[in-house]
Amino acid sequence: MAVKSENRSDVSVVVVSNDGYSDVWPGFFELLFRFWPDRPYPLYLISNHCTFPAEQVIPLRVGDDLSWSQTLARGLEGVPSRHVLLMLEDYFLTARADTAYVCRLHDAMVENDAVYLRLLAAPKPERPHAKLADIGFIEKGAAYRTSLQVAFWDRLVLLDLLRKDESAWEFEVKGSRRSDESSGPFLSVSGGVPAIPYRHAVRRGKWLPEAIRYFTPLGITFNTSTRPVASELNLWWQASLVRRWLGRVWKMAIRPRMN
Repeated sequence: MAVKSENRSDVSVVVVSNDGYSDVWPGFFELLFRFWPDRPYPLYLISNHCTFPAEQVIPLRVGDDLSWSQTLARGLEGVPSRHVLLMLEDYFLTARADTAYVCRLHDAMVENDAVYLRLLAAPKPERPHAKLADIGFIEKGAAYRTSLQVAFWDRLVLLDLLRKDESAWEFEVKGSRRSDESSGPFLSVSGGVPAIPYRHAVRRGKWLPEAIRYFTPLGITFNTSTRPVASELNLWWQASLVRRWLGRVWKMAIRPRMN
């Protein structure tokens, strides 16, 4: 599939954050600029009053901190493009982004009149695409249909799905069910090498120890005096609880389709 350059002008990269995470921005942007130097889209940062001092970053200051969803909604209202490539501020890139592949995925989104296309198979799509081997459909009723992994969104559809006072976690669960009413397809890559390789650096407000081990050799510094490092034992316990919770969510999501 050839990259259609006319589609590039209708996309913006939007990083959703708040001033409380400004200590995470230096590592995020250092790696984004290093591993995606040929990024073809304008770059926006949603925050409260602060912004990152780089010429490439277009600030979207929304005022005093509100809920995660309200902050995102206010920021999106200032984005002029039809589509956004949404990223969280703790998605630290690990290797060179494949810009041609990113653009081809956006072309596929446009050609299929989709409103969402996830760039990471987490979770994987339920139904394969008849013509595109690396893309599938996320069915209605699927858990985490509105996952906040890096994804292309129709900006207006995303705005319509947001509800004030919801956290990012709540949006992923409750927004997934609201998305069942959306008319456009939700798509995801099926697997393979990610177009934008990244890993989380923060969980529940704390630095992840594995992120520090991974990114420190890449020259990234972590201020542990202002943001603590998560306990390895607590992370193991949280992961165990999350696995059980995801199992319940999955069963609840498939039960209506089985009855």
